[in-house]
Amino acid sequence: MSREWDAVVVGSGAAGLTAAVTAARAGLSVLVVEKTDVFGGTTALSGGGIWIPDNHHQQAAGLPEPDGAARRYVAGIVGGDLRGEVLDAYLAAGPRMVRFLEDETEVRFALADHSPDWHPEVDGASKDGRLLRPLEYSMTRLDGYADELRDPRAEFNAPGGFMIDLPDLPHLQGPKTPKALAYIARLAARFAWDKLRGRRRGSRLTMGNALAARLLRSAHDAGVTLWRDTPVLGLIGGTQGITGVRVRHDGETLNITARKGVVLATGGFSANEQLRRAYMPYPDQHISIMAGCNTGDGMNMGLDAGGTVDGENVANGVWSVVSTMTMPDGTTAIYAHLIDMAKPGCIAVDRHGQRFGNEASNTFVDYMHKAGAVPAWLVADAAFVKKYGLGLVFPGAMGLKKLVAAGYMAEATGLAGLAARIGVDATGLQATVDRINHFAETGKDADFAKGDSFLDRDLGDPAHAPNPCLGPVWTAPFYAVKIFPGDGSTTVGLKIDGQARVLDDAGRMIPGLYAAGLDAHSIWRGHAPAHGCNVGPAMTLGYIAGRSMAG
Repeated sequence: MSREWDAVVVGSGAAGLTAAVTAARAGLSVLVVEKTDVFGGTTALSGGGIWIPDNHHQQAAGLPEPDGAARRYVAGIVGGDLRGEVLDAYLAAGPRMVRFLEDETEVRFALADHSPDWHPEVDGASKDGRLLRPLEYSMTRLDGYADELRDPRAEFNAPGGFMIDLPDLPHLQGPKTPKALAYIARLAARFAWDKLRGRRRGSRLTMGNALAARLLRSAHDAGVTLWRDTPVLGLIGGTQGITGVRVRHDGETLNITARKGVVLATGGFSANEQLRRAYMPYPDQHISIMAGCNTGDGMNMGLDAGGTVDGENVANGVWSVVSTMTMPDGTTAIYAHLIDMAKPGCIAVDRHGQRFGNEASNTFVDYMHKAGAVPAWLVADAAFVKKYGLGLVFPGAMGLKKLVAAGYMAEATGLAGLAARIGVDATGLQATVDRINHFAETGKDADFAKGDSFLDRDLGDPAHAPNPCLGPVWTAPFYAVKIFPGDGSTTVGLKIDGQARVLDDAGRMIPGLYAAGLDAHSIWRGHAPAHGCNVGPAMTLGYIAGRSMAG
């Protein structure tokens, strides 16, 4: 067994696998070490979109990317704390990363439909073209190592466990035309065929799971050595240079030499209790959708080697509204409310039964924090749940009775009864519903401007008028789901330079040590610019680290 490689990558999400594939394609011998029994990291659980301004798909579609617009946009959001060197490296390398992967590997992307930046009022914002989505992939392409891929979250799958993709949603949620029914039938037939052949899961992979699978296949094709069930016990070396890692593999403690460098890409610290309490508001009620193995290993190893955290953020996570349910086997199902809250007829209330923010906002967790509405409740009526679903309840109210019986969804024939079930003020809830019903008629939310912005309306129902995000709450029975603040990633990490090299507190690079993904400090400092702002930088910094080691 070899104990020497040119490069060692710690972690196997998009950042780590991109770094590994890049370095291997440049001629380096590469080892990836993963402490769990599956590869794919948090990427395999994600939507998989990447925000890459001026990518070649954008150019091919004729969508303009004015010179310097993306930089002005990010600078306008982040302000004076911007690390210009890292941003410039990201913007320059991002398009090259996408082109390299599509030319040299199994990774493929397409333009995401309707993908506006989150701050359209800021100079340089774009309405479309910067967000790419991974194309679906087949599990059969993984040959004999399909069991090495991390499963997606079951809560994000369609009933029965087959995966859906964003382009599927219009067919699943829209009118059941012959075209839509035929589309759904094809998906169902493929899944049924997979099950008949005895496959544990459907062969159709989508979103982040497809991206992780494509990168895993690409790593195998590039000759990368992949070790799972291999925790890193520590780095070898110090501030004068990192020369390798100490790992536990196949029951042995091994010292592994990395001639060109070590890349830290372990996926942040969402599951580290001490770090959560240090960086997360309401830590006792904060629920992450990240993998439970993300315990800050990479960041802590980098700090032990002399690295430093890169200053303060406006938010230490990319927040997400979540709901939870305890499953029969004792595990916890976690659902991220990314789409349903923007639909017409869904409101969020606090213990007083009052709204406290714009439910269509992608920063709704900030409203929860500021109002102290932790936890809060989503409230909707029967018509809403039937049409759009709510949380773990799928459109068509699929699974509703079971989820009501399990206690995930509260149900009552009247608003007063619902208020009693969920413990909120009944008078306040009735007044709130009366007010939102009036807003639904006028099309104007006079309290929180839900549906006023282009971004709000993009997530609403375009067939609903006069406001695609405002609808009445008046058809009994009524339903509620308890929601909590959560995160889809952490943003605190190691300070790096434009070559993804880890820096000490004096700004000197630590030779042989690189960081990418969530182990590197967020470029945005908590001011997320758009969808794809986690995986995009992760892959780009991984690409930069791989190129740096090779060059």
